[in-house]
Amino acid sequence: PNVRVLFPKHVNQLLNVDAGEKMNARSVSFALLRFVRVVSSSRHPVMLFLDDIQWADSTALDVIHTILSDTMGSYMLFVGAYRDNEVQVDHPIFDLIERLKISNVRATKVSLSGLDQEDVNTMISDALCLCPRACKSLSGIVFQKTKGSPFFVLEFIKSLKSRGLLQYNFHQKRWVWNEDIIRAEDITDNVLHLLSSK
Repeated sequence: PNVRVLFPKHVNQLLNVDAGEKMNARSVSFALLRFVRVVSSSRHPVMLFLDDIQWADSTALDVIHTILSDTMGSYMLFVGAYRDNEVQVDHPIFDLIERLKISNVRATKVSLSGLDQEDVNTMISDALCLCPRACKSLSGIVFQKTKGSPFFVLEFIKSLKSRGLLQYNFHQKRWVWNEDIIRAEDITDNVLHLLSSK
């Protein structure tokens, strides 16, 4: 709606498709490319972030390639995230990366891994306002159960607090927990619950 107000002539041209006509990948590419050209400039580039592109099919990746390889005046920063443990060597993502190289599109690959145990300890000690050595036992359990995934560390800690397994003790003026109960927690069930409740 706001884009229509800013660029009424251009948006109306882009959206001038009969209601009964289904847009194919080529027309989607064309419409998106024109849109990016209209709304982007060297001073105000468009940033597009797509998560979980390991689930994108080759047609969707073709649309991405068309937009990113445009040389006629679109200014875009594209960030695509995928889980490397969910793609095989023949996945279309790698074909997209290769075609972007051929099209002289600058690309940087950044591989992210989970936090190590010391980082998890730092994260938890900061969150609980405790010195790192006071959290070592808790962070060791959390690291073991989450494999250092920052998302799962945070969600697991929230889950422990919401279920009363991590509590603030006003007499001691600090956070307290029962290591044996937390160690007995099944992270698989918790992760599925955490994801389904989002």
